[in-house]
Amino acid sequence: MLDIINITAPIFIIIALGYLCVRFKAIDHKHAKGMGSLVLNIALPALMFNAIAGTPFDEVVLPHYLMTYALGSVMAFIVGIMLTKVIWRQDNVSAALNSAALSFSNSAFIGYAVIAMVIGSSKAAAYLSMNVIIESLLILPMLFVMAEMTASSNKSLASVLLGIGKNLTRNPLIIAIVVSVIFSIFSIPVPQVVAQTTQILTGAAAPLALFVIGMSLYGLELKGDLPKITTVGLGKLMLHPLLVLLAITLIGGGSEQDKYVAMLFAAAPVFSTIAIIGQHYGLVNRMSAIVIVSTVGSFFSMSAVLIYWKMTVGF
Repeated sequence: MLDIINITAPIFIIIALGYLCVRFKAIDHKHAKGMGSLVLNIALPALMFNAIAGTPFDEVVLPHYLMTYALGSVMAFIVGIMLTKVIWRQDNVSAALNSAALSFSNSAFIGYAVIAMVIGSSKAAAYLSMNVIIESLLILPMLFVMAEMTASSNKSLASVLLGIGKNLTRNPLIIAIVVSVIFSIFSIPVPQVVAQTTQILTGAAAPLALFVIGMSLYGLELKGDLPKITTVGLGKLMLHPLLVLLAITLIGGGSEQDKYVAMLFAAAPVFSTIAIIGQHYGLVNRMSAIVIVSTVGSFFSMSAVLIYWKMTVGF
């Protein structure tokens, strides 16, 4: 048990430090946006390039991992639609946001940091790149198509997909994956100065990302329909990893590491930018509350997966 605490406790201590620094005005809350941009636009792309560019392509893209994590995430999304539309009788926008909350993990900021503690930063970054592909090319488009294609909307499916495509071409994480995969496929040697630069930036990615998560939690309020908020926030932490495990069982194959990494990513909390997306649709308070519940609860869900991993095959 001490091994598990040694992995998870530092992660959440850094998150708490970020929150406390803003709470007691050691750092201005407005700096969270700039620091978050540094992580997403510079540090994480450098981390993925550093991990992928010099690695053989067959070790970078793992079809079994992609299929199982994608299937488990899509199943979680479908459960969110059924829960919101059939049981709660809410609209398409609520269904889209709840479904994304159940199926889209905070892979880049929290999931990666925990997994890097177990298998190392380079391997964790390779898995992160596959998660980014699934989340950016599958889950986010499902969210926006469902939210935008309402009876009152004049938008066509083509226009929604075109907007999503334009955003993807400007996403630094997607650009980093494409560039690094090209280096990997063609075995292009990475210049020493580039390798050293990305290596330095890689070291900043995880701690800064966790600190930003803590800063971002300050100011969010836990209010609204608490039973539904709790159902989505905590439901994500249980449902998503269980459905990923079901997908692994149904598809079969793959390595033991693939299995536990997929479950650990799925046990991570809801991606924090869902609160910003919720603001666009007038649901910022509800989505912010889900982020709070999910982030706090993820200490226990990720610890549970680590205990399961340790007891079954060890690490």
